[in-house]
Amino acid sequence: LKQRFAQAHPSHTSQACVAQGSSTMADAKTKALAFFAVTTQRACHNSFIEWAKGGEATSGYTVSSVIFVSQLVCVFIGWALAFSSGGNADFKKCLDTKNLTTFASIGMIYALGDIFEMESVNYIDSSTYTVLSQSKLIVTALLMWAVDGTVQSVMQWFILFTTSAGMLEYVLVGKSKGGSMTFSAFGVSLALVKVVISCYVAVLNQKALKKDSNPFPVQFSCLKVSWAMASLVYMIVKDGIMGSGDMWGEWTYRTVVLVFAGFILKTLFNQYLLKVLDAIWKNISEAIGVILVYFGKILFLGGTFDATVFNAGITVVLACIAYVLSKDSGKAKKSDVGDELDPSAYPDLTSALLRHRRK
Repeated sequence: LKQRFAQAHPSHTSQACVAQGSSTMADAKTKALAFFAVTTQRACHNSFIEWAKGGEATSGYTVSSVIFVSQLVCVFIGWALAFSSGGNADFKKCLDTKNLTTFASIGMIYALGDIFEMESVNYIDSSTYTVLSQSKLIVTALLMWAVDGTVQSVMQWFILFTTSAGMLEYVLVGKSKGGSMTFSAFGVSLALVKVVISCYVAVLNQKALKKDSNPFPVQFSCLKVSWAMASLVYMIVKDGIMGSGDMWGEWTYRTVVLVFAGFILKTLFNQYLLKVLDAIWKNISEAIGVILVYFGKILFLGGTFDATVFNAGITVVLACIAYVLSKDSGKAKKSDVGDELDPSAYPDLTSALLRHRRK
């Protein structure tokens, strides 16, 4: 029937093919735009943290105040999304004690991760932090092995070892070269602890989201409430009671840019824009961000280019991409020969042979 229709109405067939091609092209363009936007924002986020210090060794603003304000704004965004999609019914769910309790501990752990991230950049530069953050692949593999019993192939373990060697080379070479690179054993420790926290809380959050039946805006706002409250407690205790009493520090326009173009935009991209990309491309996006942060430091933060350090960064990026692609290799088609020998791929030949057999 399709062949007869195509012969009788060739113009309709060509128009349908063009429409189908344009829709596929639009979908590809959307994914490409999303990949570019997410990769750029992820790279800018880490650079914004260093840029917001204004060239000083430590930030003038308090770390806790930046985290608290950014998460508080996200709470209001979550409430607005819940009200716009579900009306008063969903908005009331955002304030329900049971829903808030479900995500309370998860939000606190997320806040702890943000604190380690912000504090670590006071001791190491943004490009070093970005490279060290790629150790999440190794940490995740070890956690999956210890918790779920998920094993990696020999090839994947060697790729992870290559990633570790590349990160170690980046840190050691950068430290020996000196220049604009900033290193501290304490800062490196903070960055690695942040990676472990992120990997652990991601597993908890995924389980909680699957068990909870509320709409996503409700889950998002409840998570952000505990996140913001934990940041507020940290701000009161660290900078208020145990500190100088100034819980905000010195805020400038750079701090505002960090809050909105860094933390808030990162949250929105993670929750919405990244939905058009699968997990493979998300991880590749983060790996490419390593190089973008390095060049961003050279172009905008007074860094100097060093071929040895750059090569170490490239090694980390390529190793991360290789590992990510190896995780998806099992889903790939093993051989094109199998499709070539599949009789269902030749319906005309099959029908002809059947007619010949009947005769």
